[in-house]
Amino acid sequence: MISRNVVIRPRIAPGTISTLRVIKASVAMMKLWLTLLLAAALVAIPSRGGIKAAPGPQILTEQDRGRTLTLRLGERLVLNLRNPASGGYQVMPPVFDNSRLKLVSQKQLPPDPRPVPLAGDFGRLSYEWEAVGSGEADIQIMIYRPWEQKPPEEFWRVRVRVNQGKE
Repeated sequence: MISRNVVIRPRIAPGTISTLRVIKASVAMMKLWLTLLLAAALVAIPSRGGIKAAPGPQILTEQDRGRTLTLRLGERLVLNLRNPASGGYQVMPPVFDNSRLKLVSQKQLPPDPRPVPLAGDFGRLSYEWEAVGSGEADIQIMIYRPWEQKPPEEFWRVRVRVNQGKE
């Protein structure tokens, strides 16, 4: 007797293959959505204890002159001002209460890079403080012209209230 290899193929109704592909794609999409939902839920759950992320710094500019603001201990304050050197002014070191605020950094930044430099653009001054003690303190930036025989002028001032904990 001669034996033949016989392959039995089930009969599949037309359209069944495309339906199976759609179901497979739907299951994969559902897994993706469940993974994203779980990740979002984990991010949204507040942590209990552990390490707390420090809040971002409060950023001030010329427009904040004369303002009063509140910081928590450990919070930072960044001040970005235009450099007044175009009028021949020099900037004195900032005046502040170092029992309440600690000067973390002080930088003189170059003018913005542009194809055509702006006349009188001497860059920016950037200061960063950290709140280290409770209470109130003023931050004052003074400027002067070396050839003038008058006292320095106030260029910028702000009042800072430092609180122990949450506001």
